Amino acid sequence: METGSFTKAGEKNFISQSAVSQRLRVIERKYGQKFLERSKGKTKVVPTAAGRVLYDSSKELLLQMDLLDAKMKSLSDEIIGTVRVSTVYSLGMHTLPDKLKPFLAQYPNVKVHLEYSHTSRVYRDVLSGVVDVGVVAVPAEKPGVEILPFSSERMVLICSPNHKLASLSHAELCDLEGENFIAFDNEIPTRMLIDEHLNQTGVHVNISMAYDNIETLKNLVEIGRGVSLVPEGTVSDEVSRGSLVSVPLGESSFHRISGIILKKAQSRPAAVRAFVEAISPG
Repeated sequence: METGSFTKAGEKNFISQSAVSQRLRVIERKYGQKFLERSKGKTKVVPTAAGRVLYDSSKELLLQMDLLDAKMKSLSDEIIGTVRVSTVYSLGMHTLPDKLKPFLAQYPNVKVHLEYSHTSRVYRDVLSGVVDVGVVAVPAEKPGVEILPFSSERMVLICSPNHKLASLSHAELCDLEGENFIAFDNEIPTRMLIDEHLNQTGVHVNISMAYDNIETLKNLVEIGRGVSLVPEGTVSDEVSRGSLVSVPLGESSFHRISGIILKKAQSRPAAVRAFVEAISPG
């Protein structure tokens, strides 16, 4: 139908012109329909209405077979393809790269598509199949989701170098009493974790500003607008430059736990399995 010629159709499929004609007659007898006819005054064949239905339906079936073939190959042990990952900004910028680089070096035929998103959307995208893997802080149990460990990060007090708390070798949460505090937005799980520990120790801080972006939060602390509590690894660059001071917590120390979230399934592509293994704790 695409070539308009029995001969060309045969050449395209590596069979003879007579074989094409014979196969067409078999199908026409089966359905009691004529699928092709010659256009008037021309040697080119054109589809009938029934032929068009057969052609369109067959193309759709072949496409579905190709998709099935691709899915089945992705379930093989060959580590190839694309892994779609969604994560929150702080983990994607500061924790994931150290695990991602050796994975990409080991599996050059795998591409990782990484996007940053809010925690709630990461869960939605994992459940809907938009992404293969999610990485979030303070993971919560949800229907249809499997959670695997990713990291445990020590929380530290950060302040500008000229702040009164900058000289401490260790700090306690009670040292934050009444301090201007740059916080994460209310819906950020890390904010909920911090609030929980402050409440448990009876500490009251003055939340002057709240952001969903840790980079903005750090910038405000750098210029002396307040102090904050963040995962230690997220401020290593600023501490090495001297623009921020990181003070470890003493007896009131706590960690931020992060997790890998996956849609519950019986099987996953080999590339996804390899990626999850690579970013999981050793």
